[in-house]
Amino acid sequence: MGIFSRKNSTKRDTAKAKENARIEIISRKASLKRPSVEGKTVSRVGSLKQNAEKRQCPCCNSWIQVPPKIPKFRCSICQVTTYLKMDSSQQSSTTSVKENIVCNKFVLEKVINGCEKEVKERKLTSREDFAKVYDSVTIYLTNCFQDATILNQSFCPENNLDTIDYLSLSEFYEIVMNLPTRRPFYRLLCVSNELLRRSNIAMTSFKWILIILNNPIVRQALTGRIPKKFESVKIRTIAYDLGKKCIGFLSNMPYKENSDKLIRYLKSLSVESTLQYIELLNIYLTFQLHRIVRHETKTALEKYRPFYPGIGNGNTEAWIHDKYALGTNNDKTVVLRDFRFKPFQYEDDWHIKTVTELMRKFYQVNVERCNQQGFSNSKKLNVSEFYNTMLDVIDYRKDFDIWRGYTGNDQLSKFINQQSWNTSSFTFCKYPFLLSLGLKISIMEYEFKRIMEYEAENAFLTSLDKGKMVNVYFKIRVRRNRITNDSLQCIQQHQGDLLKSLRIEFIDEPGIDAGGLRKEWFLLLTKSLFNPMNGLFVSVEESNLSWIAIHDIQTLNKSSTFKNELFFLFGVVVALAIFNSTILDLQFPRTFYKKLCNEPLTFDDYREIYPVTAQNLMKMLQYENDDFEEVFGLTFETTYKDPLKYALDNEKSKGDGMVSVELCKNGSKMKVTQANKQKFINLWVNFYLNESIINQISQFRSGFDRVFARTKSISLLNSEELERLLCGDETQQSYDFKMLRSVTKYSGGFSDDSRVVAWFWEIVEGWNYKLQRKLLSFITGSDRIPATGISTLNFKISRLGSKDKNNLPLSHTCFNELCLWEYSSRGKLEKKLLYAITESEGFGFR
Repeated sequence: MGIFSRKNSTKRDTAKAKENARIEIISRKASLKRPSVEGKTVSRVGSLKQNAEKRQCPCCNSWIQVPPKIPKFRCSICQVTTYLKMDSSQQSSTTSVKENIVCNKFVLEKVINGCEKEVKERKLTSREDFAKVYDSVTIYLTNCFQDATILNQSFCPENNLDTIDYLSLSEFYEIVMNLPTRRPFYRLLCVSNELLRRSNIAMTSFKWILIILNNPIVRQALTGRIPKKFESVKIRTIAYDLGKKCIGFLSNMPYKENSDKLIRYLKSLSVESTLQYIELLNIYLTFQLHRIVRHETKTALEKYRPFYPGIGNGNTEAWIHDKYALGTNNDKTVVLRDFRFKPFQYEDDWHIKTVTELMRKFYQVNVERCNQQGFSNSKKLNVSEFYNTMLDVIDYRKDFDIWRGYTGNDQLSKFINQQSWNTSSFTFCKYPFLLSLGLKISIMEYEFKRIMEYEAENAFLTSLDKGKMVNVYFKIRVRRNRITNDSLQCIQQHQGDLLKSLRIEFIDEPGIDAGGLRKEWFLLLTKSLFNPMNGLFVSVEESNLSWIAIHDIQTLNKSSTFKNELFFLFGVVVALAIFNSTILDLQFPRTFYKKLCNEPLTFDDYREIYPVTAQNLMKMLQYENDDFEEVFGLTFETTYKDPLKYALDNEKSKGDGMVSVELCKNGSKMKVTQANKQKFINLWVNFYLNESIINQISQFRSGFDRVFARTKSISLLNSEELERLLCGDETQQSYDFKMLRSVTKYSGGFSDDSRVVAWFWEIVEGWNYKLQRKLLSFITGSDRIPATGISTLNFKISRLGSKDKNNLPLSHTCFNELCLWEYSSRGKLEKKLLYAITESEGFGFR
């Protein structure tokens, strides 16, 4: 059953569904209604007294003007009544009841056992009498779930009132839902809903909200998978209300200290529990987006009514339900062709605002969890766990334009600002963790394209104005044997052209850059920069990862200026690769990308680069014996190998290039003890991750920011996504050529059934990973697949002629195209392919 599936077995159900649909439409316009106070409508702002107070609804976050000194007010948008002052008579009347009630599965089972015993003794057959026997269970559940204080004291593991025993809570709900009558469970839902509809403005606790949110019926109502026993319009409606109110309260916890308390609690959750909450919130967000789709579908169907005989008068809503339930793609294509969520459709939806804000809290928890856990090895959730693929069909161009604002004073911002039509504050770009990497890449390409078009147009107008030729492209001319110096010189001389579309020319080589020369330039330049002779990077033996070389200041001397220029060049190259959608072959740890994204570093980052040293530091930290100083004999200093000093020492045939440095003032005289060993480790890690490479990182950031200073879409990425975007998908150690074959296009007479094509796929699927990498590099210019997967790679196989030839296969890396002759045998094809991919370099015309 789909999310919007329903039963049309009776006219009563149909009428109920229509009424619910009408209520949903009315609720969308609820923001136009007047708020009410104690059940009476409050007059509009213009007619309120001047001393009227402005109150914020703790559920939907709406601002409401209310008269002063009132005990409570009700929000007309979410229908939640908020008490500004608690009634003392109400508090005292329930105190004695609270003291005698304990809400857990053991008490519940005891009450149920008494009911079952009575059923057996009385031998009841009447359904009504049978249900009445369980009234004691209903009363017990009512007493438990009608008061937040009781729930806050329930489901506590080992008398810890600040946490929830989720296993016990799950078993509790399961017992209630498996009762032979559904009346107790229905009453539980009703009192829970009433409790949520009447909140206290000074609400400081959230445990009771989480207990209600974990009711299984909430998730089941959103997914349309409610058990047949509880399948009714009333239960679905109440279950949906529970979910939206719980999410509203949790996202708008009043006062910063309460919100911080919620964040601390969420940090204490296990990874599994956190993931379950994230899945539930994503389901809720998808549900809200589907409501928009259903509304737009209904509107569109009214236009197409004459073309759909099945849509009679009054049957539009039922037709929509059936089509979603059956999943008939043809009809949905007709109605929702090129559908995109527009900002005006969700910018004022409080359901979407609250769930995205609560998701932000969970994402913040996920980011901070690693810092909180310090030296632990526990992993945080992958950012992809937060993605909502339904957002892939938002109108990301308009959403991004609204988010970016384009309020800058530069000419580009003024140019784009003229095309901006909306100034709404809510956009999905504010919550980038919800957007898939594919969507973020589309947003970045959109922004980059606009910038390139603006720069090209500006260059053309300048050339007309000044009467001289101005290149609309950023053109780099290099020699292969001097690629580093030529590239550096060209970039330094044309820093104002970095945002133009990049074109590469290899001197004395024929070739037109349609993308292939650019890939080759990036590949050769990065290899040159990583050459040990340059002294920019070193390969760490412990991890086989590349890291920034540490240099002694005295060793650098006159070469320091050139080293700074090379780091600046590397920053520009990395930024240009992103700006021009090119994958690089980099072997940096995640720490490098975290620095680019200004994310905090932890001991785990040091462990990734220096795993052996990190293990030794951990052993020292865990050593608790009194002979600590005798065993370790350390001072606050460290020793590292300077590659430049090592090269100089080799020339003089003396020394090993080792340099010692103090981690703090007078560190060589300060011994490491049990009392200060944690400080020693902190200083040690800070030296290798920050202090020793601060100048190199500064120069790199200078080059990187020179390209991205005028862009904002780059900030949508976190370190994990930036690495995937820049280096491609490295999660797999083999290529899925079956998937690639399914998306491959053919030309020149080839098809998927052609003999040569079939031989080609059989050959490459049988090759080892090393040969497959060479093949991919030969065809595309890179051995990395796109960050969004190999299925998004534009791959093409063309036929060069209808006769057998002894010529080698050709490739057009600009277009990811492989050109094959009509070879006479499989063996000949494999032989020619192997020679082509292992011996080829350079470009030329044929």
